[in-house]
Order: sequence, then C-alpha cells, then structure tokens
Amino acid sequence: MSLVTWHTRDPLDPGFERAWRARLAGAPHAHFGFDPAYLAWSAAHGAAARALLVDEDGRGAALVLREEKGGLACGWPWRSGAVVEDPARALPEGLTPAECGWLFACAERAAEGARLRCFLPGPPQGAGWAAGLTSIVRLERAEAELMQDLDASKRRALKKAQRSGWEVVEAVRPAEWNAFAGLQRATESRRGAAPAALPEHPAPGESWREWELPWMWLLVAVKDGVVEAGSGFGFLPGGTLDYRTNASTEAAKKEGVNVLLGWEAMRRGRERGLRWLNWGGATRFKRDFGGPCVEISCRLGGGAAWAIANRVAASLQRARPRIAGAVRKLRQGRGAS
Repeated sequence: MSLVTWHTRDPLDPGFERAWRARLAGAPHAHFGFDPAYLAWSAAHGAAARALLVDEDGRGAALVLREEKGGLACGWPWRSGAVVEDPARALPEGLTPAECGWLFACAERAAEGARLRCFLPGPPQGAGWAAGLTSIVRLERAEAELMQDLDASKRRALKKAQRSGWEVVEAVRPAEWNAFAGLQRATESRRGAAPAALPEHPAPGESWREWELPWMWLLVAVKDGVVEAGSGFGFLPGGTLDYRTNASTEAAKKEGVNVLLGWEAMRRGRERGLRWLNWGGATRFKRDFGGPCVEISCRLGGGAAWAIANRVAASLQRARPRIAGAVRKLRQGRGAS
C-alpha cells in the first residue's frame, strides 16, 4: 500500500497537490471538504487535518482525517470523508461495502494509534452505530427528469413561487451577502435564539463575507428588489454540491420560495457540471426533491488501546433510541395520571 499524507498545517507540496487534484477529478462524490484551499483555510482557522492519498492493488482513494479533541475524525453523519477514484461511479452511496472496509483500515493505519471516528455509508460494522441519513440527488440527468422526480407538492410550490414573481440570483455582491445574514439572524430569533450582532466590516471571507470564498455558493430570492430568502452551498467543481444553510422571511416561505431555491440549485448545479447534490440530511422537505436516502454509520477505531472504550461508546450510542423511547413513555404515563 502507498499512503502519502499532507498535514494541512504545513505548506502544500506542489507534487502532492497535482496528484490530489487528479484523484478528485476522477471521484464524482468528492466535495468541498477535499478542496486543498478549503483545507488550508480551515487549518489557518484552527481546524487542521491530514489529507491522505491511498493506492493499493490498482485502487486509488482520498481521505481527510480531521484533528479533533481526543483523536481524529473522517467525515460527518451526513457527509463521508472518503472517496475512490472512479469517474463513472453512479452509486448514491459513493462507496461499496468492501471499499468502506478497505478505507476504514487505511484510516486506522494513518491514525497511528489515535482514536478514530470514521463516518462511512452503509450499516454499522464492529464498534459502530447508525449515525445519520442524508438525501442524495444525481444531477447528471436531463432537466426534465430532475423535474419529474420532484414530489407533486414540490412542483406545485415551485409553480406558485414562479407565478408570484420571485427571481433567484447568484449572490456575488456584499450587499446581498449582508442581506442574507440579516435573514439568518431573523430566522434564529423566530426560533428563540439570541444571535450576535453582525460586524459592519468583516475581513474577506469572514462572517457574512464567507460567500466570497471560492468553494461557497449562495443563491438568493429577490422580489421588488429586496432579498427575502437564500440558500447556501459548498461545492467542488466536477464533484458534489453540498447544502449548508437556508433562511427566509415568513412571507417568502409561504409562497414556495425555498422550493424554488432548491430547484434552482439543482438546475444550475447541473449546468455547472456538478454531479451530485447532498442535502446534508433527510427531512421530508429534502426527500421530496427526489433523491434516495443514504445511511451513514460511525465506525470507531484506533487500535487495541481503544478497543474496550470503543465497544462501550458504541453500545451506549446504539441504546440511545431505546432510552429516549422509554423516557417518552414514562413522561406520557405521568402526564396521564
């Protein structure tokens, strides 16, 4: 096995960057979390990682292991941190079960005894548990097919928003970014949070200027010259579009604008040459855009030193739904007495 590592706190070697970008170009499920610019930016903001190029028996893969308190993590409950090189890969999961086992072993080797959390598609194996569910839409299809896969309620909401005169534009100006940040604060306030005040002049790429970073993409919905909704994404050219955030006024939401934003993200993402859309979850709203749901499990590793602790942690995680159900029943019983 060949395992080449870039510690993202260190300068990026040009040879590694060329090989890394070539690997990502052949991995349709690669996302912005693999972008070397994003990895370097994250390291500069205190979130370092290890980028791994793996080659073995004719197979090529890329993994990102994030440094976290107590060990390393690969991926999230809604987004894997491992991809294989296969330009024709059409599996929504992105990885086969055998590849998941192989890549977990690669991640353990690279972890060098550190505790490891590895999020991979499919049911849990060994010391692990079901961690999340996400909806994945394949964008490499005719626009008419994408439309046909929308739930009927989504198509109705889309037509309502279009009839109501909403226009979706790509937000490229500071005024649009700032307006969307105001919508985010208002949305948080409606949910009972107390958001911090927005800085008036943040540094490039910081706070409400995050949308000027090259891996970020913000669509906003405008009516009568006013930004009243927006959806933000991360993307990797030639790879995956990842949903990140949304905010809207109540009036815009009632007129179906969030559906319009989701549709435009799919349509324009397809035109940009992006191959998949990962909704970052599987709520009813997201599932209605037509993609299959992919289960993500967490596998725990790190070697013999962590074996007992990992088994205990996995058992506790698997028991959480049962415990939560028992608590709900107990509360319901008390309420009825």
